[in-house]
Amino acid sequence: MTAYALAIERGVPIELDVRLSKDGRLMVFHDKSMKRMCGVSGDIYDYTYEQLQGFRLAGTNERIPLFTEVLKFVNGRVPLLVELKRGSPVWTLEKRAYHVLKDYKGQYAVQSFDPISMMYFRIHAPHIYRGILITKADEGTLFERASSRLGVQPFMWEPFSKPHFVSCDIRCLTPKRLAKVREMGADLFIWVARTDEERRYAAEYACSVIGEFFPEDFDFKNK
Repeated sequence: MTAYALAIERGVPIELDVRLSKDGRLMVFHDKSMKRMCGVSGDIYDYTYEQLQGFRLAGTNERIPLFTEVLKFVNGRVPLLVELKRGSPVWTLEKRAYHVLKDYKGQYAVQSFDPISMMYFRIHAPHIYRGILITKADEGTLFERASSRLGVQPFMWEPFSKPHFVSCDIRCLTPKRLAKVREMGADLFIWVARTDEERRYAAEYACSVIGEFFPEDFDFKNK
């Protein structure tokens, strides 16, 4: 929540990730595993909301927030880019997220690595700006790698999700993929730009650049 407060202070849109807890609560948490950020075994969906509140993030006093808590805190002050993570039964996470987002008054978009996830929004909420994430697919389980490799293929995007934007890992941007995104009439996002050089490179091609590790004096408003 401290990071979100700083983003709001600087007028920067926020990218965040949503997963389900064991008891079906919408939690804002990037990793599937609890190990890196909380130092405990298991995955986030192995724990109930009440159990999750007993953990702290990376040695700080920060806890894992509910999606509704984040929405209430941001309150439309900056746009949100909401990633719906894999690992839930088909369309369960999507239905619950949309139920919450319907009442949210601020600007937001949704995205996922899973074309079937975005297919839910194409069918049930076509007015919501939606996107497909693509990456090198060299991490995770065999199933996750195979799924990601399929997900980068346009024949997976077009019949299912018909995305308004494609959010491409900076490591796998190719002329062929760039041409396909333009042919579809979709917007291009690039992630994650961590250096000035990467930000300049990404800005040549993308309408939106997702970054990390910005210097303290970075001028967001003019860049």
